[in-house]
Amino acid sequence: MRPRAEALAAGLLIALTAGPTPAAPGGGFYARDAEGWFWYREPPLPVAVEPPTSAEPPRAPIEPEPSERAPSEPVAEVPPGPAPLSAHWFREHLDTYRDRAIDDPSPENVAVYLHLQRIAMDKSSRFARVSERVVQGDPVLDEITRRPTANFGANLADKQASAAGDALLERLAGETALWFFFRSDCPYCDAQAPLLDALAQRYGFAVLAVSLDGAGLADGTFPAFQIDRGQAEALGVISTPAMFLARPDQGAVAPIAQGLLSLAQLRDRIVLAAVQAGWVSEAEASRLRSGPADARSAAATLTALPEDPTALLEALRATVLPDTRPDIRPDSSQAPR
Repeated sequence: MRPRAEALAAGLLIALTAGPTPAAPGGGFYARDAEGWFWYREPPLPVAVEPPTSAEPPRAPIEPEPSERAPSEPVAEVPPGPAPLSAHWFREHLDTYRDRAIDDPSPENVAVYLHLQRIAMDKSSRFARVSERVVQGDPVLDEITRRPTANFGANLADKQASAAGDALLERLAGETALWFFFRSDCPYCDAQAPLLDALAQRYGFAVLAVSLDGAGLADGTFPAFQIDRGQAEALGVISTPAMFLARPDQGAVAPIAQGLLSLAQLRDRIVLAAVQAGWVSEAEASRLRSGPADARSAAATLTALPEDPTALLEALRATVLPDTRPDIRPDSSQAPR
């Protein structure tokens, strides 16, 4: 019996450790004897449960202020087209109306194009008339200030330029010499030699003639020639006749041409070679042109252009350097007495 008792005791201990099982509420059947037989008892009526009343009525959602609303997507703006019948409008649309009139030459299409063309031509004519008046009143824009257009005036300008060129070449003849490389079998050398000799005689240039093949020219021009001893290769001569402008006091040589030149071309090329070598200034060389030198401009100094036409005009006029503006004052020494 002992082992059984110990098993019961252990089971009870486990049951106590797990906690007591609560009895059903209201006691047992005999404790509710006043209720009578339960199959005759009326079930309790359900109690209506009222929903809880809230303290405050529901509020409507608050609309955010316009400044607090999320920004809407930006709407791309369509750039406005050019003003009707403006120069920009004609550039974009006149060809369209012309093509329409050509493809469908109805009286209406042709008349529309011709009317548009007439308007464009009138606008161009008005621009030309105003341009003429503006140019006449501005010596910087007037080409007559730069060079006379009348025949006698143009001839006088050419005469003055020629005189300035003669003076410059005479000065260069005293400072430089001409080198002439030729071959005895070169027909272009035979044609070039008399012109070069005439220029040397007129302005006083010394000419050093160098033969590449050791023989002289057929007509005997420049009889005191020298034989090439490597000078032509050193100067890069690849064709004859070849001419150079040399300055002995500086040991410098400037190329003129490797080919046949006229007398006028010889004059211009000699001056150009001297300018490139730095022996003649641009201002001196400009006197050989029958008109003033191009006016230097300081337009590159403009960082912004005014929108107002009057202010823009003043800014543009200010870019012409004062010392290079054409001088339109008459020469008092040439004034009639």
